[in-house]
Amino acid sequence: MMRKIVFYGTPTCSDCPPAKAVLEENNIKFLFVDVCESVGKLKMFLKLRDTEDAFQEVREQHKVGVPCIVIDDETIVIQNPDHVRQLIEQYHLKEE
Repeated sequence: MMRKIVFYGTPTCSDCPPAKAVLEENNIKFLFVDVCESVGKLKMFLKLRDTEDAFQEVREQHKVGVPCIVIDDETIVIQNPDHVRQLIEQYHLKEE
């Protein structure tokens, strides 16, 4: 089954490139949305960030909320590269 995977981040965020690299190293197919590339992409991310329960703590701490990943319809704020590795296993993202 083909999973819908969207990674929200930006190259200027110190946490985003290492997390994105884990997906790439594992040959995971995903759409990368650079939230700083355009106002439209930023608005798309902010709508997600401001409405999803996964961002509750992020909002309370006045943080941005990237990197984050949406797997199918589930939004997850990424903690670190090891968290991405855990998600790959948990969601069976590697294609056999």
